[in-house]
Amino acid sequence: MKKTRYWIWLAATWLLAAALLSACGSAQSTSFPDAEKGGSNEMVASLSSRTGDSEAIAPISAADTSLNAADVPDVAQRLVIRNANMDIVVKDSAATVDKIAQLAESMGGFVVEANVNTRLSPDGVPLPYGSITVRVPAEKFDAAVAQISDMAEKIESRTISGQDVTEEYVDLQARLKNLQATEEQLQRIMNDAVSTEDVLSVYQELSRVRGEIEQVKGRMKYLETSAAMSAISVNLTPSAAVRPVNIGGWEPVGVARDAVLMLMRTLRGIANVVIWLLLYFVPTLLVLGLVFAYPTWRVGRWAYRRWLKPSTSKPPAAPPKENAGK
Repeated sequence: MKKTRYWIWLAATWLLAAALLSACGSAQSTSFPDAEKGGSNEMVASLSSRTGDSEAIAPISAADTSLNAADVPDVAQRLVIRNANMDIVVKDSAATVDKIAQLAESMGGFVVEANVNTRLSPDGVPLPYGSITVRVPAEKFDAAVAQISDMAEKIESRTISGQDVTEEYVDLQARLKNLQATEEQLQRIMNDAVSTEDVLSVYQELSRVRGEIEQVKGRMKYLETSAAMSAISVNLTPSAAVRPVNIGGWEPVGVARDAVLMLMRTLRGIANVVIWLLLYFVPTLLVLGLVFAYPTWRVGRWAYRRWLKPSTSKPPAAPPKENAGK
């Protein structure tokens, strides 16, 4: 009897599990693909069948959206972002900043940022320092760098960098073509949709695709602008700040600088000693005193009193002497 009940219970369990699996499979077949997992093509096909579109809309394939060989720029048309960073020494920083700005404008460029500030020299003389960032057409980049170099009394550093972004730009073109084709198909499906559920699903996917299109276009615009207009950043130091005062072979500014440096090193050493004393030696001595010195002193004091300290007991008083007349 118990064995029969066991087999009946096992068969009922298997039937219930099969029914649940069948229900889950049917629910999954009627749900839309997840948009975040790249299900645009699947959603297009699913919504096409649900909306009853008379024209079959095929999913977008990579072959349909791939760029032709003519779309890929050749070597002469490659997108290369060129930038320059320069540190130069000039006689007048403020005047040179104005000259660099005028140079960029004359070449068809513009000023991104310019700054002139005053700092005191070691002998207390105010000196102007400057910095400027300009953008010039890429074809005039080398000429601009050369003319700015001619304005300098000394070039302390000059770095020219280039970044080839052609591959990224081509990938963005292919992605944009794919997204635009998806947008067109979703728009057609939305126009033919009848139920509210289908309209909302298509609208959400269409909004996501349009957002990606705007991002891709923005990135492409940035790459095009950066490649077409090269950036040049210049830091300007007045020559008076780097030229030492020389009197008959004696440079008082250099001696004063060395003396100040030695003073700073001495003060730093003293400060380090004080910090070590306050934060390391004093706490360490206190801990050692509490852990070892104080107990040792107490034990020694007890031992001294117990065994080593001489007795202080007074001798017994002598008996009083009898009077001589008695």
